[in-house]
Amino acid sequence: MYRKSGLILFVILFGIFGILNAEKSLERMANEAGVEGETLYNSGKYIDAAKAFETAISKLKEAVKEEGIPLDNEKISRWWEYAFNGYFRGNDFENSLRILDERLKLQPCNFDLINYKAIILDKHLHRTVEAIEVLKKYDEQNRNFNVDKKIAGYYVDLDDKENALAWFIKAYELKKDSKVIKNIATLYVQLGRNAEAVQAYEDFIQTNPKESVLVQTYKNMGKLYEDMGNYSQANTYYEKSLALKYDSTINLLLIVNYYDRDDFTKCLEKINQMLKNNSGNADAIYYRAMVKYNQDDKVGAKADFQKIINSKYSSSAKKFIESINSEL
Repeated sequence: MYRKSGLILFVILFGIFGILNAEKSLERMANEAGVEGETLYNSGKYIDAAKAFETAISKLKEAVKEEGIPLDNEKISRWWEYAFNGYFRGNDFENSLRILDERLKLQPCNFDLINYKAIILDKHLHRTVEAIEVLKKYDEQNRNFNVDKKIAGYYVDLDDKENALAWFIKAYELKKDSKVIKNIATLYVQLGRNAEAVQAYEDFIQTNPKESVLVQTYKNMGKLYEDMGNYSQANTYYEKSLALKYDSTINLLLIVNYYDRDDFTKCLEKINQMLKNNSGNADAIYYRAMVKYNQDDKVGAKADFQKIINSKYSSSAKKFIESINSEL
């Protein structure tokens, strides 16, 4: 009797469960999968979360077809984003790319998505050529300074100087940018086209950049001429930079350049400029001592070497002092 009643109760409960499950809509199943995805994501199970969000999207699309509910692109877009984040944080970059392609179907002109795709291809999958093609395709319809510059940078990574130069020039056409012109000049030099490197900077200066940009440009031109072995012109542009804004590094560089070329008059001029800004500067005092030593002012040189006896020049200063003492 009791066994029969228990069997009947089981059949009734099983039937009710079947009816309830049968009545669960696809839309509800989609939403439940979405909730499951969020729970998994928050617990750090990123790959499982991404799969749950993909299930949610699939069920929602089925609901649109079979149950006639309106297509909720906003919800689908959000779930695609969650799925992408899940695969990306789980280091599944191939599936990250696949999800990005789905997201791009909804937002084909979204540069952030294009950029993510390029980054994944280049940085995580080491498929830089494909990354370039993704950006080029976008650039065909949406000319953009940052895109052109990024393509140029990828070509630099591939050591393709000609294409890197071409794309930096494209970027510069859209925006007269000081960093881009530096890259253009550098590539010209690397390609053995020094005159074009100089002309690129000269043309940029004609655009009347603001003073802070001009300061850096003069520094860059100084370095350019230095790399070319033209120290006279290098110093000219370092001087122009220094005249606009004092920079101890450039000041010292000029001191060394003038000293190395035995231009002691100019060297002392720059030493005095440095000491005016920092009266105890060991670099300036050391080179002043060296100039005096070379000009046979041994007493004056010794006095300066003694001032820097406890500086980074300690060893050198002591040797010069000993040498001078032996001569006096």
